[in-house]
Amino acid sequence: MSRAAPAARDDAKLAALEQRVYGLERGVHDLNQLFTGRIGEVSAQLTSLSAKFDDRSRTPWGTILSGLGVVFALLVAGGELARAPIVDAIARLERDVARTEQGLARQRDASVARDLFAERGAADARARAELQRQIDDLKRSTSSSVVVSRGRALAEEGSRP
Repeated sequence: MSRAAPAARDDAKLAALEQRVYGLERGVHDLNQLFTGRIGEVSAQLTSLSAKFDDRSRTPWGTILSGLGVVFALLVAGGELARAPIVDAIARLERDVARTEQGLARQRDASVARDLFAERGAADARARAELQRQIDDLKRSTSSSVVVSRGRALAEEGSRP
């Protein structure tokens, strides 16, 4: 019995050791499954996180182009607001220039009439001068005939006894 007792003890120890090994194997297997599942989850989360970081680091062209469109629209509106008074002033100046040109054309037309008036005035002056010359000639001829007739009258008076 002494041999059977140590063999039974050895079998019991062996069974206990096998049970422990089996338990440890099962624990390692469970841990392996747990870590495999967790590693998969962590990997998925890291992939998701890296995608988010990639999205953040990617240039947001849509936002940039929209912003540029708004800036361009504001510049166009501001430019139009600045340009409108200039266009109005130019239109006013063009109207003033047109009026001035019309006034100058009327003055030119009037100056032609003045030229004609000056010609007529010169003709009138020549006619007056001619009339004045004729009047002067008549006065001379009348005064000389008066002197002659007076002289005769005096001569006749002086010759009377």
